[in-house]
Amino acid sequence: MAVNLCSMTPLPFLLMLLLTILRMLHFVLVTDEETILLTKTAQDVFCFSRTFEDLTCFWDEPTHVKGAYRFFYTYEGDKSRECPLISMKNIDGSWRHICIFPENYYGIQLFIELNVEVLDNVSNHTIISQYLRVNTVGLIAPPTNITVEWPGIAQLLVVNWMPPSISYADFLIYEVLYGVEDSIQPPFRIEVKNSYICQLKNLLPGQQYHIQVRSKPDGLSLDGIWGPWSTAVTAETPHLPEAIGLHCFTLDLYQLHCQWNKKSLRSGPFHSVLYWMESNSSSTRRQIWHKCKKEDPASCTCTFQPSNIHYLSVLVTISQGEQEVSYFEEPFKLYHVVHTAPPRILKASIDRNILRLEWASPLEEISEHMVYQIRYTVQDALKWKILQVQYSNTSEIHLATQDRYCVQLRTQPDGQKFRGDWSTWSELVCIEVPPGADSVIMIVAITLLLCAGLVLGLGFTCLSNCSRVKQKLWPEIPDLHHVLDGFFKDNDKQQQVNSLFCNKMLEDVPLTCLLEVLSEKPLETTSFDPLLDMSSAEQAEWGSQPSTHQHYMVLSSNNPQSSHHENEYFDDTNDNGNAFPQSLEHDLSVTSESMTQITPFTLLNVLSEIKEERRQEISDDQNTSVTDISNQTYLLMG
Repeated sequence: MAVNLCSMTPLPFLLMLLLTILRMLHFVLVTDEETILLTKTAQDVFCFSRTFEDLTCFWDEPTHVKGAYRFFYTYEGDKSRECPLISMKNIDGSWRHICIFPENYYGIQLFIELNVEVLDNVSNHTIISQYLRVNTVGLIAPPTNITVEWPGIAQLLVVNWMPPSISYADFLIYEVLYGVEDSIQPPFRIEVKNSYICQLKNLLPGQQYHIQVRSKPDGLSLDGIWGPWSTAVTAETPHLPEAIGLHCFTLDLYQLHCQWNKKSLRSGPFHSVLYWMESNSSSTRRQIWHKCKKEDPASCTCTFQPSNIHYLSVLVTISQGEQEVSYFEEPFKLYHVVHTAPPRILKASIDRNILRLEWASPLEEISEHMVYQIRYTVQDALKWKILQVQYSNTSEIHLATQDRYCVQLRTQPDGQKFRGDWSTWSELVCIEVPPGADSVIMIVAITLLLCAGLVLGLGFTCLSNCSRVKQKLWPEIPDLHHVLDGFFKDNDKQQQVNSLFCNKMLEDVPLTCLLEVLSEKPLETTSFDPLLDMSSAEQAEWGSQPSTHQHYMVLSSNNPQSSHHENEYFDDTNDNGNAFPQSLEHDLSVTSESMTQITPFTLLNVLSEIKEERRQEISDDQNTSVTDISNQTYLLMG
């Protein structure tokens, strides 16, 4: 943009310069804090508005450069206008050129695009040009009248402020910065919208906090950047009540007693005051603090009568010189700090090593909500045994030894409707166990042990007898499959052995035993066998000599008429040499009527006959008796 300087008359230029000087007497120039904030934005010419009714633009020039410039601004749809520049030297030696727009309609227009240009006087050329809107470059001053109050709630501070004195204060938001003094932890930030109050929660007790507030357009209708911080305001949070041992309690549910100590305070004179406050709840609603009227500074105690339905808060302030420190007890109800006197023991007696106690409740109004603890020990002993009793004023304790016992009681609310701490222990009551109680206990114990042993012995005896009777009455049923299977296996093995033996004896091995065959004919019948005739003398000689091992059998014939005669076995090994019939196994009966003396002879030519008869015997009917063998041939047994 080029401007013809010769066309301008000197009179308007002088008037404009005079107006500029006059405005400088009423407007504050750019501060260092505002400069730091604006340098974080991406602008060639830094333009900002403190109230959206003013506009300031400036830029800095390096130290070694000092030029002459002119500043022009143009609203969209309007003609260009010049803004007089004010040049001033910064601390670092650089030059700053500032333009303060006029406050009329031609100088400040919101929501309309604005073009600003910087021209070099020497070259008459534009060196800087940029576009902006006045409503987007807000840099609002911090709020005023910042105050910090403690609302009577632990770890809480309330910050209040007044908004900046501008026409558009309803379009601002705020940021609160707070932190502990000299703390390595960075401060905290809270953003607040549509309000001039802020609650700082979860603060550390007994700490000094620094609080600052700043402003910024909300970004909806108006926009900009965060303005500078306000001056820091300090506030201290109350200390914990444990630091001075602050403790409040009620003995009768009417009066509240508060006491504290001065052990934690430094040496020197001090002054303490107790304040108490009632509230409908534990909210932050502001209430009135009441000063305790019955305070004893020497003993650090205070007694007052509050309401038993509202929440109570207690604050103790202790002043030493110019320093004042507060100690705060969080809100509570009177029913939650019950600390009664100890119970009073009415009766303590011992009967058969059983200690029976009876006592009176210290507060009859809530006796049904009290629990008790009983501790007892042998006199002069150091170890206590503790029992707990609920909702009763009597108890029984079984003592183990015969000695002198001491007992104490204490009480507290059960923690449901009423709460509180344990009372102190009652007075010590000692009582001695009468003699003989230990022996009775021992006798009873031994008797019980003997009875238990007798019952166990009878039980085991009955169990063993019952098992025997049961075995006799209901014997176990054998496994028929197993028994028959074993029987059949043994029978098969025996038959195999017999068959092998008989086959081997009959077929392979020559017979070495003597076999006698007795004829069915009477002995008187003359035999025409040449073998008998030739060896008759030898047979007589052999039969006349006693044999040490001579046995023979007589089998009955198959004749049905002689079926009443049974097989007989003869043994002539008796002392007198007479042979007597003996019964054979497998139901073979011996008959003495057919006993006849016979002579043995050597079997030479009967092997074939025996084999043939054996085959015939196997082929016969199985029902035929084993004794029905033709020709009555037998092996000599012995």
